[in-house]
Amino acid sequence: MAARQIDGSTLSAAAESMAASFHCGTLYQGEHFWPIQNSIQQSVLGRTSAGSATEIRQFCSGGLYGVMLADAVLQAGWAGDYAMVTGGDSIFYFDRHEYAASPATEGSLLGDSGFCAILNRNEGFARVVSAAARSHNPSSGMMHGRADGGIDDPAFPTLADWIARWEEYDRRGPNTVKDNAIASFRIAVETVIECYTRAGLKPDDIDWFTPSFIEPRQVTDALAKQAQLRPTPGLHDFAARFGHLTVSDFGVNLAYLMNHKIAKPGDLVMLFAAGNFVNSAAVLLRIEKEVTLPFYAL
Repeated sequence: MAARQIDGSTLSAAAESMAASFHCGTLYQGEHFWPIQNSIQQSVLGRTSAGSATEIRQFCSGGLYGVMLADAVLQAGWAGDYAMVTGGDSIFYFDRHEYAASPATEGSLLGDSGFCAILNRNEGFARVVSAAARSHNPSSGMMHGRADGGIDDPAFPTLADWIARWEEYDRRGPNTVKDNAIASFRIAVETVIECYTRAGLKPDDIDWFTPSFIEPRQVTDALAKQAQLRPTPGLHDFAARFGHLTVSDFGVNLAYLMNHKIAKPGDLVMLFAAGNFVNSAAVLLRIEKEVTLPFYAL
């Protein structure tokens, strides 16, 4: 449905000259339907083969990782002038209300979504200026069901199992979860700062900061403050209408900036995504054209 909103001539041109496509689904989405990205690529482009097809597993940060990788392969000169990024959020195995109420997750109500983005090597409404990504690997232990770090049971987790993992991990040592949370947050801040300093910019040069997760609000506000950036007015209230969309949040944020005529040509937009604060990704865009982005909500 997301791809069908893109102009047909753009999809046709992309199919003729596709370098690569990337897909990320929330948590385990796609794990038992390998290779999901090849199926998506064929469905969207109508071709049995169109560049490479890769699935990314970076939790909530995966959509933005896909944008980073798509831009990287185009800049590296891979054959093809286009790259495609798709992603989706489908938390069908969670009790969403229990998730939202849990002190372990502190989340807003989870939502379902999907997006499709087409990048072109030479033109578009925005250009990637800089990107940065980091991981706090010790934090990934909180997601394991096994204390020895071995491979988990591939069965889908239930919400109770997921929360139990965190609670069990916290019992392995005093302040274990708290210490990892603080370290992961610091790495998230460093990722954002690295992204704009790599481009030779200062925090005051950034016009709009749009973190891809919306709840808990105090975390995103603290992230902006620590990175010396300003929260984007109105973004939280807009995005919160759709629930916590994780992988797709950055697309919602861009639609908000462009469709409400907030971001203007020349503006710098900092996108940020975190996968349970284990993985952090930041992408800095320069807006080059005023456009209205396809956006459809049920």
